Amino acid sequence: MTHGIVRKTCFTTFDGTLSLSTTHQRPDRFSHLELPDTTTHRIPRGGGYSYSASSFGESSLVQEMTCFNRFLEFNPQQATLKLEAGVSLIDLMEWALPRKLYFPVLPGYPLITVGGCVAADVHGKNPYIDGTFADWVNQLTVFHPQKGYQSCSREVNPNLFAMTCGGFGLTGIITDITLQLAELPSPAIALSRKSVHGLEEAQFELASSNADIAYSWHDATAGANFGAGIVYAGHWTESTQQLKPMRFRPMTASTRAKLPLSAWNRVSARIANSAVLLHNRLKNDVSVTGVLDACFPFASNVYFHKLFGKTGLRESQFLVSEENVGQCTQALKELICETSAPTMMLSLKRFKGTQKSLSMSGTGYLVAIDCYRNARTEVFFQRLDQLIVEMGGQINLSKDSRVPPEIAALTVSGITDFKNNLFEYDPQRIMRSELSARLGLL
Repeated sequence: MTHGIVRKTCFTTFDGTLSLSTTHQRPDRFSHLELPDTTTHRIPRGGGYSYSASSFGESSLVQEMTCFNRFLEFNPQQATLKLEAGVSLIDLMEWALPRKLYFPVLPGYPLITVGGCVAADVHGKNPYIDGTFADWVNQLTVFHPQKGYQSCSREVNPNLFAMTCGGFGLTGIITDITLQLAELPSPAIALSRKSVHGLEEAQFELASSNADIAYSWHDATAGANFGAGIVYAGHWTESTQQLKPMRFRPMTASTRAKLPLSAWNRVSARIANSAVLLHNRLKNDVSVTGVLDACFPFASNVYFHKLFGKTGLRESQFLVSEENVGQCTQALKELICETSAPTMMLSLKRFKGTQKSLSMSGTGYLVAIDCYRNARTEVFFQRLDQLIVEMGGQINLSKDSRVPPEIAALTVSGITDFKNNLFEYDPQRIMRSELSARLGLL
């Protein structure tokens, strides 16, 4: 679209379950960002990879920030980098790696923007060691149409900084970010794959691991094979072999949904999971890979997402304490088998962090579960909501497009304080999205 010109666009969540049309602008300069009407409801948007509608909403102008993608200032002594919010993760890493630097907290897809990562306070491949994205942010500039440009950090304007990290764009539009980078230990990662028979075994492996990358994948289909999986553990390693550059074809919400129907069902899900487990048994236990391939595993394997088609998928991510994780995963297995839920795969990670605004963070285990959609999906998710509440879990709002307000109130530990602070900061609630409307943050 022409930069700065407002037009009508239909937006869809990346899970494919929610679409709506609203006004849309893709500014490439500050004069475009600063609309003369300061009462217009609006919301910022990055790459558009959230599973929830946190970057668009009915009657809100979507201001897409992908043209704000410049690198602004680098301090080599302190290894800090100031950049604009629309810089993608792949551009960040391709800038950092030749300088023997990297950013430790990377979600699964390379075209997510840095601003989007701050807004959702995302996690990477080992949050138990690295924390969440906001832990590596030193400073932000936030534009609010009625307040102008505001600089904030943990020391300067700390309340705005705290609300913006994990605030899903509801405090204003992040225009620039100063990141703390880390020294690159090596250009290569040795990634091991250990087969496990169940979730309890995976929890033990993750708890005893000191790996730099640590997570698991499991068959989540109802039946005898439930929980069989692979624990991935990555360590920085020196390698003399020539590493292949990462190659991927960009995927968006629309290109993900090209198939008219989902190819996933009970039979195809079981076949695919069995094939993954067999392939793992036939591969070498350890492979050496480049940093980008290790950090963005879904980038070169888009078929899992594309086979959901226009029907879309449902995902839930939630954090449960170390004390409750065993009971929780056992109850989850019983729930899936009892309801014949359309579940496909499940993943575990150890987690450690500090909860911020609307983000999911704390100490425990992250459970992520993906489902194809049929008549049983919504019933299963309603039962899953209740299980998460019973286990004292926290839901990740960026990974679920349908969390009801009453469930959010019970599973997002900072939501009450965030709402009170937000209404005091911006009584007119200029920044609005479908997510904020659904949660009653208007």
